[in-house]
Amino acid sequence: MENKRAIVISLICFLISMLLITAYTRVRHHELTAEFGEEVDVVVANTFIPEYGLIRPEMLTTTRVFKNFRQPDTVTSFEELVGKSTYVPIYKDEQITLTKLINQDGKPVLDRQVEKKMRAVTLPLDPAHGVSKLIRPGNRIDIITNVNYDQDGATIFEVKTVLQNVLVLATGKNIQNQVPTRVNRDVMNYLEEKFQELKRKDFSTATVENLATGRPDDNYSNITIQLTPEEAEKILFLSHLVGEGRLYFTLRNGADQEVAKIDTTLLDEVLGPESDYGFSKRKPPPAPPPKPPKFIDSLGGVPKEIY
Repeated sequence: MENKRAIVISLICFLISMLLITAYTRVRHHELTAEFGEEVDVVVANTFIPEYGLIRPEMLTTTRVFKNFRQPDTVTSFEELVGKSTYVPIYKDEQITLTKLINQDGKPVLDRQVEKKMRAVTLPLDPAHGVSKLIRPGNRIDIITNVNYDQDGATIFEVKTVLQNVLVLATGKNIQNQVPTRVNRDVMNYLEEKFQELKRKDFSTATVENLATGRPDDNYSNITIQLTPEEAEKILFLSHLVGEGRLYFTLRNGADQEVAKIDTTLLDEVLGPESDYGFSKRKPPPAPPPKPPKFIDSLGGVPKEIY
């Protein structure tokens, strides 16, 4: 009986102590959050990352710190860091801020813009096949091809939309999300005024007409698009089979990303049955069956045709 009483007393003391500890920790946490702010999640280095090192997922972890202890521009998600490079060494458990990353100086790296499990494919492009070279990085396009082949001795002509809603990663070397670095019109106006004011001999032949403007560059001859590995194989196979000159790129509205079912267009459907092409494919009506040969026989002394 005494043992049971001792156990009960010890349990009561244990519960009281736990309540006191819990109350104390809550009071202390309230005091700390009132002074330093609520706790927030931040990304820290899980290991030492050297200067100009490539950041991988296994190098990162998350921890909780008080809001006032969070450094400015501290990253809060892995997606903002994975695949990027560090500008300075980062030590273990150090908060990773955007100021410690290489910003590419307006020249982003293409591979970081390609989505996971996707591929970048470059195809040649000319004005007649590429909307007069008005396609820009970040646009969405469809790819159409026209083919012809023989079937049962007849030539079949088809036009088919093979890919829809394809993301354009680059036109020439102009990459998506690239910061403009060309001279704008305000700078050229300022230079023109200074040329006129100074009229120096060494500026006498200077001109601003050839200076690059902020207008997007149209001087490109190829386009880089984002495809799945299977789509990349198909489009490369098709470009070699029918020729790159039979691939056409049509521009879509950026808000229209629907992939619709588009039937193949045949030459018969475009020209119709009343065209010369339609008449040439019409088969003549079948000839009547031949009659058996005739011969003449004499019946009762009178010649008569017998079939």
